Amino acid sequence: MKRLIIWLAKKFNVNLVTEKTVIKEVVKVVEKQIALEEVIEGDVTVKGNLIIQGELSGDGEITCYK
Repeated sequence: MKRLIIWLAKKFNVNLVTEKTVIKEVVKVVEKQIALEEVIEGDVTVKGNLIIQGELSGDGEITCYK
């Protein structure tokens, strides 16, 4: 049926307008450097790499899983 309609449109010089929707997803990595001079209370979860330049100290337990 589609081929018949296209053939008729060509035969009678009809311009068929087709509409396309294109969706693109762009992933952008943003690197943030945060200087903390306060106390963070509660649990902190970091997904990804954690680079510490300086000192890491804690009153309690510090665990590293690899």
